[in-house]
Amino acid sequence: MKKHLAWILLILGFWGCATFSQYYIRGNKAEFGKQYDQAIQEYEKAVIENPREEVYRLALIRVKTSASMHHWKAARALMQQGKTEEAQAYEPSNRVLADEAEAMMKKPVAEEKLEAEAMELPVKLRVPEEKVQLKFTQASIRSIFQALGKHAGVNFVYDEQFRDTPLSIDLVDRDFEQAVNFLCLASKNFFRVIDEKTVVIVPDQPMKRLQYELNAIKTFYLSNINAQEIQQSLAMMLRTQYKAPNLIIDKNLNSITVRDTPLSVSLAGKLLRNWDKAKGEVVIDLEIMEVSRNKLLKLGIDWGTAAASMRYSGAEGYPEDGWFSLKGMDLGQTANYQISLPSAYLQLLESDSDTKMIAQPRLRGVGTEEIKYMVGQKVPIPQTTFSPIAAGGISTQPITSYTYQDVGIDIKIKPRIHTEKEITLELEIKLTSLGGAGYADIPIITTREVKNVIRLKDGETNLLAGLLKDEERKSLKGIAGIKRIPILGSLFSNTDQTIEQTDVILTITPYIIRSLPLSEEDRKPLWVDVESLSGLGQASERMMIPEAMGATGREEPGLERPETPPEPPEEPEESRGRDSITIGPSDFEVPKGRQFGMTLNIRNENEIGNLSVTVSYDPRIIKLDAVNPGSFVQELGDKTPFLSNIDNAGGSCTIGVSVPGGTRGVKGAGALAGLLFEGIADGEAVVTIVNASANAPNGRAVSFETNQARVIIR
Repeated sequence: MKKHLAWILLILGFWGCATFSQYYIRGNKAEFGKQYDQAIQEYEKAVIENPREEVYRLALIRVKTSASMHHWKAARALMQQGKTEEAQAYEPSNRVLADEAEAMMKKPVAEEKLEAEAMELPVKLRVPEEKVQLKFTQASIRSIFQALGKHAGVNFVYDEQFRDTPLSIDLVDRDFEQAVNFLCLASKNFFRVIDEKTVVIVPDQPMKRLQYELNAIKTFYLSNINAQEIQQSLAMMLRTQYKAPNLIIDKNLNSITVRDTPLSVSLAGKLLRNWDKAKGEVVIDLEIMEVSRNKLLKLGIDWGTAAASMRYSGAEGYPEDGWFSLKGMDLGQTANYQISLPSAYLQLLESDSDTKMIAQPRLRGVGTEEIKYMVGQKVPIPQTTFSPIAAGGISTQPITSYTYQDVGIDIKIKPRIHTEKEITLELEIKLTSLGGAGYADIPIITTREVKNVIRLKDGETNLLAGLLKDEERKSLKGIAGIKRIPILGSLFSNTDQTIEQTDVILTITPYIIRSLPLSEEDRKPLWVDVESLSGLGQASERMMIPEAMGATGREEPGLERPETPPEPPEEPEESRGRDSITIGPSDFEVPKGRQFGMTLNIRNENEIGNLSVTVSYDPRIIKLDAVNPGSFVQELGDKTPFLSNIDNAGGSCTIGVSVPGGTRGVKGAGALAGLLFEGIADGEAVVTIVNASANAPNGRAVSFETNQARVIIR
């Protein structure tokens, strides 16, 4: 009796080891029923009962994650109903939910205006705060500056190329720096503060800008974007008509260092803060359910060989070579004949197999980044090729190699988060499984694949694919003529029936965990006045930074922007040229490897309908990078044909302009084009206008006076 009891206990012990705990089974049922709290309790009991079982511990971790997501969704639904306190009590440990609740409970207040992010200049003017009360009519520019200097106790000095012309301007109720700004703008000059009581006035020319402008260097450390990826975009945004910014990238620190004017450096900081945003994050719940069933029924008598045969063997037996002698042949004896009858098997076989695959992966990823998920196995697929045993022989030697095919669940999802709380998903879902074996036992792989792009709301569930396949095959085999006789035919026939049923359902539910952090300041436009980048002085840069940076949208105290800058007066007749195209500046030096700008200026009193200018230069010393239309062309409209053909190999550039529409021509003065060069070798290069021709609307030729400029590269 004791011996039998020991065997029973041993069998029960093996049985207990081979089966899962009842707590685990009940927890699994509760989990698939989305009763997560009950599932957690059952899994915890299973872990306490058997702490070494990894399956129980993994199931407990998985269901806790699912329960957290379930509670988070329910809490967000309460928040949308205005029940923020209930939502926080429902899921107190969720930090994302707490942040949302805090934002919703916060009373709407007026946004505090941020301080202007202007860079602190190393040298500032010390002037009285009282307003300027001056107004001038056809006064020389030098005398106006002197009057301003006496008012503020500032000494003005002038560059050697400064031109003194008459000007009318109203500077009443202006700050001193504001008055200097407007005066420089009207006279096409800019200024540089030398010390607290000294200012230099310089003509606004590209080379003078390079010579006098103050530069600043600042390093920006990026957190979310790659510095190399935005280098070109930042350079394009900071490029002006006379130079390109100097940018240095540090891969290790993921930083970008900008060397440029204070205005450009501040502008770069604002752009980088707008670009360096943390990407959104999503959680995607997938449910993949596949149920397949195969039923096989074989019933009846299977005739192995459906034919009977008879042969004559002869009295001496059938010879091995198939021939026998006619001597002694006797067809009347039955002993000389052999007969074979068909074999029959009685089949009563029925099989029924069910296959069920349920997968519920939860994927978390960053917006615009692909999420990959692969669970399965690699199945070897043999491939046989034939090669000759010796060189020049016939390919008879088989060589077998194996390729490994992924079998299982393969998911690729690329999410993109929209500001409307919606998510676009680029999906590629592939389900593969073994469907049996084919020729030479090579595995047969069945595949179901979905490729699609969908846009869903936050928390919206969508049915990706529903496929129901029901296939039935039935075959009847038996003796011809007898198999169709009722009742009797079933004794001489065999019925094969195969039923295959497959049902696949795929559902997907995305949730936004973190969206793109945008503030009201990020949505405001970034105003950049073109003239402020090229026509105003150092002090005006400090004034324009708050507006250009888009930080506050207000002026600094005591400063006021006019609606329209005052126009400079007409120059006297004696100072004008007659139909000329000149290039400037005429004589300057530039370091090797640096870009510099030159301007083609036009002045014509005769109307022109089209214009062609050819510029030549030494391609061994300088290289022409770009040609941009000037103010003279821009005033004609956006549809004005402007063509440029750069030939750096031959050292020439041809520029063509046509007046759009109508029969009237144009006349006036201004910048025809801006030329952006780069010094590539040491030496002296001469830039010459070798040809300048134009035609009036009536076809009459118009000639121009030209000049040349000299640049030294060192």
